[in-house]
Amino acid sequence: MNPKQPTEIQLAPEEEWEVEQGLEEGGQESEEKPELSDKAISYLAQIQDLQEQLQQEQLKVERLQMAIRGFTLALQEEIKGL
Repeated sequence: MNPKQPTEIQLAPEEEWEVEQGLEEGGQESEEKPELSDKAISYLAQIQDLQEQLQQEQLKVERLQMAIRGFTLALQEEIKGL
């Protein structure tokens, strides 16, 4: 039985983000790109770190599942030999 895997959202590096451009007064497009606040950057860093931690935990679960299957097969072989 496979537990439902949580959805992971991969973020592109910040330098690849597209910023929507607004129109300045007079109908001309603004050349300035808005900066993210320090708090927003901190939140993004936390999200990325948590996603990496989740991926590591998922790998640990997979290794444990493989070990359980291996021991189950070994037990079955041991029981057949009795």
